[in-house]
Amino acid sequence: MWLLLAFLSAALLGFYDTFKKKSLRNNAVIPVLFLNTLFSTLIFLPFIVLSASSHILDGSMFYVPQMGWAAHRFILLKSVLVLSSWIFGYFAMKHLPLSIVGPINATRPVLVLVGALLVYGERLNLWQWTGVLLAILSFFLLSRSGRKEGIDFKHNRWIFCLIIAALLGAASGLYDKYLMASVQDGGVG
Repeated sequence: MWLLLAFLSAALLGFYDTFKKKSLRNNAVIPVLFLNTLFSTLIFLPFIVLSASSHILDGSMFYVPQMGWAAHRFILLKSVLVLSSWIFGYFAMKHLPLSIVGPINATRPVLVLVGALLVYGERLNLWQWTGVLLAILSFFLLSRSGRKEGIDFKHNRWIFCLIIAALLGAASGLYDKYLMASVQDGGVG
């Protein structure tokens, strides 16, 4: 079952990237990103309003608790990380082929693993190390095949934007762990 879900996730991510690339064609990045954020906000706004004004969502997974500045300052930093990652990623996606963008974006979990090693002192098992090494090897092979498409990984600013987006996305994932960890474990809780 997990294998089927993994393939379904990969297919949906492929559709997501394809539609995102299509939305950027002949359009400026910032308005597309703004509209994406606006429509996503409109999807979640009813849950926020209903949680604040009624008891309809109490106890459900859609309930949004009210929090003060102490909590919102952490969310603000998370928002800056995510938005920065999106800006760099959207600019890169607009100017690079999906055959380059997709695989580099797929390295984000590996970057999170490496970050977990460095920041949180976690340890990887043999399978995880194998995955990290395969991701590094695939990145190297991707840079070689990218040259055949006329993309020089060393001197292309859109590749740098994509790498910055991946690094910021990984930082956001590591920050999630800090946000979700209990106070006893050194997190925000």
